[in-house]
Amino acid sequence: MAPELVTVGGLTVDNVIAADGRVGLRQAGGNGAYSAVGALMWQPRVGLVSTAPASYPRATLERLDAGGVDLGGVAWHDAQLTSCNWFIYDASGHREEGLSSPPEALAEAGFPTDRLTATQITAWRARLGRPQADDALDYSAFRIRHPLSSHQVPEAWRGARGVLLAPSQPDVMLDMISFFRNSGVMIVADPGWQLAGYPLADLAPLLSRLDAFLPSEVELRALVPGAHLSDALRVLADHCPGAVAVKLGAEGSLVWSRENDSAIPVPATPTKAVDPTGAGDSFCGGFLAGLVETGDPVKAARFGALSAAQIVAHFGADGALPVDHPKMRRALERELSPCH
Repeated sequence: MAPELVTVGGLTVDNVIAADGRVGLRQAGGNGAYSAVGALMWQPRVGLVSTAPASYPRATLERLDAGGVDLGGVAWHDAQLTSCNWFIYDASGHREEGLSSPPEALAEAGFPTDRLTATQITAWRARLGRPQADDALDYSAFRIRHPLSSHQVPEAWRGARGVLLAPSQPDVMLDMISFFRNSGVMIVADPGWQLAGYPLADLAPLLSRLDAFLPSEVELRALVPGAHLSDALRVLADHCPGAVAVKLGAEGSLVWSRENDSAIPVPATPTKAVDPTGAGDSFCGGFLAGLVETGDPVKAARFGALSAAQIVAHFGADGALPVDHPKMRRALERELSPCH
């Protein structure tokens, strides 16, 4: 049976340094995988459209598949990637990115691979800032060489009820919208840095065709510079006929209410965070599931918050698998209770 929900995005392997110094090497994730698992919290099967290099851990793919992620939309390539992204988090939950190296480079440089002190993190960060070898191939370069295409989407998936477009280049998103829109599917997009650098007017062909647009705080401030978050959401709502909301990390999200002409705060679900990587992606996956199920953006944000809480409690996109669906539904009932 074809999945009712589909996510479109990347598969990456990341190296993580948590705020307390814990190190997670070779954590298999990517915005496609994290968003798929976020949606999977509410559905038994979710389709994934992505590209995978030969170096992506097969054991992770097997766990994703066994957990309910349909890999029928994944295109496989022979590339062996030699470098991974590094995500370094501080105590406030902010992360430094744009850094990469082979995961084994940490040990080769004489650093411990389980936990780093603040001094060691600073020293390692300085090393990561040095240029890599010219032949180093990382996941960002791989995505550019092997862009996603609607041609890889199984025809049966065209009838999905909801699709999430994780951060990709505009032409990729427009290609996917054209493929799925023919069936009247509900489409949600997460802009990422790929869209945040464009003027809103340039994004009109994309925004006008979305049922929801979910930037992070950093992305929203880039899209609507100089505006208060509520005012920025109002501006965004003028360009996007669907729901608009901004992700605020540990503070939750703000969802724009067209009915009340105001932003409604939705708190994050309390949890003991181990690795914040993928929180925003999984929120978007949960939001998609909630919007398809309820049609209510504020309720959808509750779905998203619960999905994100499950993801950040583990390392890696598959850490929250298998999903306990009855437990998730009980948690949702508590979240939506009038006395909550």
